[in-house]
Amino acid sequence: MSLLITSTSKNAGKTMVGLGIGLNCPGKVGFFKPLGTNLDNGNDRDVLLFREVFGLTEDAGSFNLSKDYHRIMHDLEPETDFTHLLMERYQQLSRGKDFTIIETAHTLSYGSYTGLSAPQIGSQLGVPAVLVTEGTSEKIIDKSVMADRCFAVKEAIMLGVVVNKASSLDENLQAQLEEKGITLLGVIPEDEDLKTPTSEDVLDVLDGELLAGEEGLHKMVGTTVVGAMTYDTAQRTLQQMGFPQKTIMVTGGDRADMQLLACDSGSSLLVLTGSSYPSMDVLAKADELHIPVVMVPYDTMTAAQRCEQTVAELRPHRAPLVKELVKRHVDLKQIFDKAG
Repeated sequence: MSLLITSTSKNAGKTMVGLGIGLNCPGKVGFFKPLGTNLDNGNDRDVLLFREVFGLTEDAGSFNLSKDYHRIMHDLEPETDFTHLLMERYQQLSRGKDFTIIETAHTLSYGSYTGLSAPQIGSQLGVPAVLVTEGTSEKIIDKSVMADRCFAVKEAIMLGVVVNKASSLDENLQAQLEEKGITLLGVIPEDEDLKTPTSEDVLDVLDGELLAGEEGLHKMVGTTVVGAMTYDTAQRTLQQMGFPQKTIMVTGGDRADMQLLACDSGSSLLVLTGSSYPSMDVLAKADELHIPVVMVPYDTMTAAQRCEQTVAELRPHRAPLVKELVKRHVDLKQIFDKAG
């Protein structure tokens, strides 16, 4: 039993939906992503996520036919037979699995050049697809109809649509989709915890040196406070904030007063700039309180701006939340019945 997961737009949430469906499958789950897109030290991040969550033992490089979609025209020979490679790799990765999630590149059309768009993969492997979409009701219907026709042209099956990050939708959306012959399989509301970055997300963006508090990398972060003011002013600022434990304190490595204030106020992350390292007392206290301390090469304002620009990544520790969210809002029975 296998399922193809694709989407109408980049960042629609197909990885989250695919992960949630897999987590709710009682058997052994496999994964395959023919075209890699989000590289982390040479490997696709989604591959690394699924390997860790589901305990997959295959080599990380084997989950992609091409690791970097953006270089596919440069790296691959035009005469490459992707039909043969696709089937061969799919059989290899699905062997011994009860359920295999196949994820496309960013959207359903990506990979058409090599015959690896979502409709082409679905057709070649005989695997039905779930379309993940987001946006206004009009956009959802328009994109879903287009996708359904693309699958039909390739004689592939699209089981239906999962709307993700839903806020306010037309109450007649399901009826309007069904009128076009498209099944609405679920509507997942936007989840604040999933969209809120963690200290680990910030650490990746800053590419800094982690000095202490590794056990707190899962903590969610919110407002960034620049500790360039006096101790008293900073203390008043933190006291006025609703959730001081979610703050990121950005200050100089020589500002021991600001560093200790960040620890005492329960900040989620302490980012240090400049060339001065903190004292052992500060690092020991941060370790004790599980507050990550990161040293970065930027000036204070640049570091603060990068912190503010950080977006949440889907990481293994969020798996229980994803499982419950998909279980609650997606018609899993219908998906598993039709995928089988």
